[in-house]
Amino acid sequence: MNCDCEFCKFDFPVSLPEHLIESLLAGELVIFAGAGISTESSRVLKYTFYDEIEGLVPGAGRSLSFPELMQRFVDLPDGRLKLLQLIRRRFEHIDSFPELNMSASRFHRELGTLFLVNEIVTTNWDTYFETHCHATSFVTDPDIALWNAVRRKVLKIHGSIQNLGSIVATTSDYVACLTRLSTELIGSQLKNILATRTVVFIGYSLRDSDFLQLYGFVKQQLDSLHRKAYVVTPFAEEATRLEQEGLIAIRTDGTFFIRQLKTHLVAMGAMIRDDVFDAASRLLALVRAEHTRLHERVKMDRLPELIYAASYQDGLMHALDRALQMQGSGEYSHPCYIGGKVRAYETLKKEKRSAKRYEDVAYIEGYTNGMVFLAVANTEDRPVRPPLYFTFGQKSDLYSLTSFLRLFSRGSVPHEAARKRAQRLISKFEDPRSVEFHHPPWL
Repeated sequence: MNCDCEFCKFDFPVSLPEHLIESLLAGELVIFAGAGISTESSRVLKYTFYDEIEGLVPGAGRSLSFPELMQRFVDLPDGRLKLLQLIRRRFEHIDSFPELNMSASRFHRELGTLFLVNEIVTTNWDTYFETHCHATSFVTDPDIALWNAVRRKVLKIHGSIQNLGSIVATTSDYVACLTRLSTELIGSQLKNILATRTVVFIGYSLRDSDFLQLYGFVKQQLDSLHRKAYVVTPFAEEATRLEQEGLIAIRTDGTFFIRQLKTHLVAMGAMIRDDVFDAASRLLALVRAEHTRLHERVKMDRLPELIYAASYQDGLMHALDRALQMQGSGEYSHPCYIGGKVRAYETLKKEKRSAKRYEDVAYIEGYTNGMVFLAVANTEDRPVRPPLYFTFGQKSDLYSLTSFLRLFSRGSVPHEAARKRAQRLISKFEDPRSVEFHHPPWL
């Protein structure tokens, strides 16, 4: 049951249409994102950008549409320059407060791990899809030539804050934008998306002037193709009106809708749960602490095999670090991606072992253990953590520095070839006692 707080009160559970799920699994779902899922949400600031500009235009009334109001402001002396400055200042203000930024990018963060959605169309100017979904933005016609060069993309039909000259805000801007969509390459790409994808509008309402302008263009394309299109809104009246426009309404919050899609995929075994990243973060902190402890307690000149334990821990940390860094790309939410990477590294590990590059073997062992942990954590509420230490010639797992050091008590050498390789590596350092060995994140 949803609570009454500002963030959860519209989280209505819904029955997801079978056609929508089929489109998602086929990679044919495209999100059309409006201002309601970004900086113009009432959850971010107490006033909208419309409110801000209205107070600066003499005689302006609430009856003006968004582009009409922006046009009135731009027609004032130095209006265009001032409008762009105000837009930029608004984004900078939101992003300077982590709490506001979290609210403004809530939808984008949720969407990031949904790896099956790789095409997004938006009328928003912000860069949250680029930041939190690892999407590449496409704003101008020359960009479209590189459409197939990247996996996840966001088509920004009203421009971007990163390209101030591209921003579409005023009545004249909207007219020019519709001309571009009708005649230029960026419009052809949008038409191609509409012809081959299932569209879901999120963050729009029939009161949004940008939606009304856009939907007139979109509806013409959809009607000719007889494709189903969906709209997500939490408001009953809005849902009824949008259905009358020919859309299939899903009544819930936009962010919660994405969460429900992911819950469905997780239940199917087609996606890794988001909470595994929390487990990965906790494990990463533990490995870092052990890595520090290892170098504080052990020196290379006394125990050459420190190199392998350190390399193993570096591999484990790099795997977890990268998974957390790339969380929004969706790569590490894809079980097949993780499985394919592990198999590839296992093949490479055999090659490194044959070449007796034991430090690389240890690193790969740690790296693959980090990726396997993500897959295991997906199926277990309390996953068993991987070993924290490693050396050659030892079959049982090592979870503590004590168990690692015990292997070398009384001068024991578990693996002669590995010891000789470590000694050769150490001989390159002028003062081994002062060096902390770290394996770089490449092989």
